[in-house]
Formats: sequence, structure tokens, C-alpha cells
Amino acid sequence: MKKAIKYLLIILSLLYVLLLIVIYSIQERLLFNPTKLSEHHRFRTGQEIEIRVAEDISLNTVLIDTPRERGVILYLHGNRGSNRRCLRQALVYDGLGFDILMPDYRGYGKSDGEMSSQSQAYSDVQKVYDYLKEIYGENKIVILGYSLGSGMASYLASQNNPAALHLVASYKSLIAMKNKFAPFLPSFLLKYPFKNDDHLKKVNCPVTLYHAPDDELIPFDHGKALSKINPTFKLVTLNGTGHRGSIFHQEVRKNI
Repeated sequence: MKKAIKYLLIILSLLYVLLLIVIYSIQERLLFNPTKLSEHHRFRTGQEIEIRVAEDISLNTVLIDTPRERGVILYLHGNRGSNRRCLRQALVYDGLGFDILMPDYRGYGKSDGEMSSQSQAYSDVQKVYDYLKEIYGENKIVILGYSLGSGMASYLASQNNPAALHLVASYKSLIAMKNKFAPFLPSFLLKYPFKNDDHLKKVNCPVTLYHAPDDELIPFDHGKALSKINPTFKLVTLNGTGHRGSIFHQEVRKNI
């Protein structure tokens, strides 16, 4: 009986290790849900700009410009689709006097390459930010991050000095999200911890967080916890919507 239990424990341990290996190897497919676009695709509005982030890698970005320029909104979208899908989200903020630049991450839309590490993701968005600094000046850059994009947005704000940071449906970290959905998995397994809670401790610009109490994906408690990191942070409650509708909520547009 003892020998059978021992063998069972060994088998279960091996299966658990195998599970960890599989999850580690496919986590890009679990976290990111990109849609590729043909090089011949043309967006219904905006100007396409290719921003080089590595020797042979460029990110495809869409710039929506405005006649009355107050600055630029750098919009970092969520984990799904591409700029074709997210263009509708960005257009909510058209007409505010800001240009809007939205990059597609590696492997999304018409961007080159594939996502492979957190440091790579951070480096890519920093290069996009540097591009905007050359054109607008840093004091005219407003960073807007939605859902997955909030992790890269908060990182940028922690390393730079933008005019403002707006986070919509943001999480404390992807480790906290992992603990919600799969607490049996060790945290070291995550290649993309995207720690908003750590980044926001280093941010000096005005920060506004937006979260729906009925968010079915990222709990409202995450937004509340992030807002308490600094007494100057503002939390705006998005009533009457869920996770996907948050980026379209008029309270976000009004506050920006």
C-alpha cells in the first residue's frame, strides 16, 4: 500500500512538472490573442507609421491627427485583435484636441516579430515613446493603457515624465491575476508579471484609474488597490458597463 502511494505521488509530481513546462512554453498563446493583418490592409482612417524597435523589427502604428493639437495620446490597447479592431476604441478620444498614436505589439496586425519576453515588450513601447518625444516633447504626451496595455503604460510612466497617465480596467499585476484564476501555479512561471502595483509607486505624473464594479475579468478591487498606492491618484467608477465596455465609457473621455 505504501509503495503504491509512493508511486502515485511520483506520477502526480511528474505530471505537475510536465504541466508547468507546457504552460511556460505556451504562455504567449494564453496571454496574447493577436490578429495578423495583410501588408495590403488599409485602415479606414489615420496614417500608418512604422517605428523600428530592433534591427529587423518594426511596429506598425496608426496616427490619428487633429487640426487643434494639444499633444498626443499614446494608446496601448488590450491583448486581443489588432489596430483594425482597436481603432474603434481610439476614435472615442478623437476630437479632444490630441493626436492619437496606437502601436500594435509584436505579432499583432502588421507589426513584425513575436512577443517573447517582458523586457522586450517594455523596450518596444519605450522606443515608441522616444519617437513621440522627438515630435511633441515629453510634456505633451498622455499615456492611456487599457487592460493588458496598462502594464506597459504604467511601466512607461515610471521610467519617464509624461503629462499624465490614464489606466482603464487595470490589474495589480498578472501575478495577482494568475492567483485569481490558477493559484496552484508558481509565480516564477510568469514571463510577463507586468507589475502595475510596483510601477505606480515610481510614477510622478497625475494618475487617473478607471474601473467598472461589474468588470467580469479584472476585479474592481484591483482598481481600488492601485488607487490607494498614492493619495493623489484618482479612481473613477465606470457604472453600467463591464470589462470590454470600459474603454468606451464617456467618463474616461471626459476626464482626459
